[in-house]
Amino acid sequence: MLNIRRNVIFSLLEVCSATLLTFFSYRMVVVEGGIAQLGVWSTLMAWLGIARLGDFGLGGAATRFVAPLDARTDTHRIHGYIDTAIISNVLLITVLSLAAGLAVSHWLTFVVGPDHVAVARPALPWMVGAIVCTNLAMVVTSSLFALHRGFVRSMIMVAGNLIQLSLVFVLVPRHGLTGFAIAQIVQFLFCSLAAWIAVCHALGAPRLPIAFRMSALRDLVGISVKLQAANILNSSFEPLSKMLVSHFGGMHVQGLYEAAFRGVTTARNLFSNTSTTLVPAMARLIGTDLPEAQRLYRVTLRNMWRGVPIVFIGLVVGSPVISLLWFGSFQAPFCVFVALLCFGHGTAAICAPAYNLGQATGMMRGVIVSTGIGLATLALAGTVVGLFGPPMLIVLVVSATLVGQNLLVRRMNEPILGLHHHAPQAA
Repeated sequence: MLNIRRNVIFSLLEVCSATLLTFFSYRMVVVEGGIAQLGVWSTLMAWLGIARLGDFGLGGAATRFVAPLDARTDTHRIHGYIDTAIISNVLLITVLSLAAGLAVSHWLTFVVGPDHVAVARPALPWMVGAIVCTNLAMVVTSSLFALHRGFVRSMIMVAGNLIQLSLVFVLVPRHGLTGFAIAQIVQFLFCSLAAWIAVCHALGAPRLPIAFRMSALRDLVGISVKLQAANILNSSFEPLSKMLVSHFGGMHVQGLYEAAFRGVTTARNLFSNTSTTLVPAMARLIGTDLPEAQRLYRVTLRNMWRGVPIVFIGLVVGSPVISLLWFGSFQAPFCVFVALLCFGHGTAAICAPAYNLGQATGMMRGVIVSTGIGLATLALAGTVVGLFGPPMLIVLVVSATLVGQNLLVRRMNEPILGLHHHAPQAA
């Protein structure tokens, strides 16, 4: 069973719980330490996130190989792919995260500025741990996607979000950013354990993920090289934008940008997560029933065009109220950031089905080219604007770059399904 309907419904519930988590956790950080402290958190996570660029994309590659297999007859092969992806990915990211943590610790004054070192230093080791645990949870839960049980993954993530939210109310007032990081560690350790139990249930027996296979690793690396090239470029976009804003704008502006960015991307995830849940189904249908794959793509795209404008226009209109609730005052830069980012991320949401065609098929040229151009544009234009203009213009560059790269990936990826690039009304 592909479980498409259930996967989509529970994915939406996951996004709703993530929205509540983001709002209340950031609100607690702002109440306890101010907007600048949220900026410190965002900046540290951006720099530590460099470690995740070393992720070989093995979780996504495993999805590509496992999704077409039948859990009843191909259990041995599925074990090999899933276990190999988990072991390789976790070992690599742990090493890279520790290295990133040491580097950031050494350059901490440059990263956050001398006024914020005292807040950042005690939280840094725990944030490194949070990065490692987050990666573990993501690679384990991706196995549920591969087994067409995305709805189970979403249920686990909802429970994890509620656990983190409960801990945030207890730990942040007492320990600040350190408490926030500990809450994330607990959340993602819970998600990892629960997801692995669900994987074992889907495959028929409890076991440990120890079935490492060199043959499976060769298969995964063969496709993950392309996935990782795209992942490095795509994953670099968010931390690069935050590095530029924090460097040229300071921690207060960075805190406002972090809140705007997280709020808008959470809204985008209402749509992009729905599209992502369809990746395993598309991976199977493209090889077995191309007309049905085309129909599924068109229906998904049509639903995007119906919902995206409503949600993002509502977010722009409601941003002053959100500012009052989040920060306790009206912050005009926050509202401007939201408006600019809604335009860029709204385009990303509409183009998400085309983006995910690359992962479903392993044909990543369109994603690599478009994100590579976007990243280079952001690095060059963002630096120039930061040097000679106000930090707010950096966010304009971020949004314009998102629009350009996502329209390009749609144009390049739709031919994978034998479709010509078509206008919105034809969707």
